[in-house]
Amino acid sequence: MLEDGLAFLASQDFRSLISVFWYFAIFEIPRYTLSTIAVGVHAAFHRPYPRTPATTPASVLMVGHNETKGLVRSVRSLHEQTHRNLQIVVVDDGSTEPMTELALRLQQQGLVDTVVSAGIRGGKAAALNLGLRYCRHDIIVVADIDTSFDRDAVEHLLRPLVHDPSIGAVGGNIAVRNPRASLLTRFQSLEYFSNISLGRQFTSMFGILAIVSGAFGAYRRRGLETVGGWDVGPGDDSNVTTKIRRAGWRIIFEPQAWALTDVPVTDRALDNQRLRWNRSLIRNRWRKFRSVFNPFQHNFSTADMVAAINLLWFHLVLTFAWVGYITYLVLNHGADALVLLIALHALVIFFDYFEFAVAMLFVPRPGMWRLLAYVPGMTFYVAYYMRINRLRAYLSELVLRRSYTDPFYPSKVRDAQDQF
Repeated sequence: MLEDGLAFLASQDFRSLISVFWYFAIFEIPRYTLSTIAVGVHAAFHRPYPRTPATTPASVLMVGHNETKGLVRSVRSLHEQTHRNLQIVVVDDGSTEPMTELALRLQQQGLVDTVVSAGIRGGKAAALNLGLRYCRHDIIVVADIDTSFDRDAVEHLLRPLVHDPSIGAVGGNIAVRNPRASLLTRFQSLEYFSNISLGRQFTSMFGILAIVSGAFGAYRRRGLETVGGWDVGPGDDSNVTTKIRRAGWRIIFEPQAWALTDVPVTDRALDNQRLRWNRSLIRNRWRKFRSVFNPFQHNFSTADMVAAINLLWFHLVLTFAWVGYITYLVLNHGADALVLLIALHALVIFFDYFEFAVAMLFVPRPGMWRLLAYVPGMTFYVAYYMRINRLRAYLSELVLRRSYTDPFYPSKVRDAQDQF
């Protein structure tokens, strides 16, 4: 079988190879080449915003449920920032652990300014909206409690908001803090480096950034209040990003504002996390904000439409197209299909190394080179593990609307929310 497959490949001319590897030619090559080259050109010629005066006030809003373990580390990380004028607000979203007590001790030590206890769990969106009431300043930095930061992260994050009044939100860069915990965390570290450090920089360049990560991002208070804050449900960070952009604000990504977060270590935890994330694409982009495709809407924006199309294309369409491609190979090439898939992955691995090199050149991150040997494995992780997860998520959401019964949000909150 191997010899027959190799003989088949050797007998093909360029046009025939394109017809065999049409999925790679149509979908993968443009994604790799256009995005990486564009990011490289942008990084070479982009002029960064001026430094932010250290006296510029900002509120840091951190909410969590049973986040006792990471609270001290995150708070201390904020006190090590080059930007000092920060009001730190901690909201306990109905924890069963003594998180409020720990936050109050940090307040007594002068490390936290305001502690808010919700008493009962209402979900992240409700906790963020509650905490926003206690934030005193015009710039709101939102960060997960299990997140820590490079010392200049907040300074870089605030610069665009301070110097450009048209910007309503800025997304920070996210790296994996626990890459050595398991093989899956190593793959996720490479995945974050590609999808966030490069991918979001690319979409930000063209004004179609779809998400300011809930793990680390900054908002103009007026923008948040204009759109009514965060909506309940999965994908609350992409939800509020879309609302702010539709209200007329620019959304950008700041690649030098680095935050570190722990990612799932086990297969089960990662699978559940990504099912929730991927279902939100259907729920939010296809159901809730489908009006972005209507040119007769009073607030229609080409950027909004392109941002939605970009997400649906590269996540939804390409996932089902991949299934179609595998089916095509099996039906048309039989036993040679396996050899053709191996050859395809060899091409993808080459381009993944190219993308990795571009990222290391223009968005360098200390220690990432240690993961160089895991790039081939990450290629299979993305091709099969992630695609199968997305396929399950999309089908379960399209057919069963599973996001509406997701236990990530309390049942009383799910029952009271609007059914988009």
